[in-house]
Amino acid sequence: MAIKSRCVVAAMAGVAMLAAASAATATAAQTARPAEAAASCGTSVDPNSRIPSSRRHNGPTVRIGGATVRVRYGNAKQGAPYYVWAAISGARKGDTVALEWDVDYGSWADFGVCSATVHSGSGQNTRAVKYVHGKGWHLEAQACGRHAGHRTCTAYWP
Repeated sequence: MAIKSRCVVAAMAGVAMLAAASAATATAAQTARPAEAAASCGTSVDPNSRIPSSRRHNGPTVRIGGATVRVRYGNAKQGAPYYVWAAISGARKGDTVALEWDVDYGSWADFGVCSATVHSGSGQNTRAVKYVHGKGWHLEAQACGRHAGHRTCTAYWP
């Protein structure tokens, strides 16, 4: 009976060690993410004031009725970090646009959504998040819009 008890205790100790190692690995993966990534807009900028119009580019685009939703990207100057944001045009007051993004390192733990609502006019941008790439990190983003009661998203960029 004493031998069986020792085996059970040893097995339980082994399971506890594996659980602790898994938790430590998950915590290390969470804390090792780039500073630019967070579960919201994270470190973001206003693309209208931060990125000159000559350095803004269009990514994937989708139409919803009379509105156009697109991923936009650009940088302040050559060699500067790229930023990515979502834009809607041909919209009406109350329509929304969102940038849904994920930093892919083997987990869906780093994702975020930056959204904005059209208050006046026919267009709106979200905030812009820094494009992260390299050393096993890669940001993917898509633009989603809601117009005339319908929600549609672009393909992921890049």
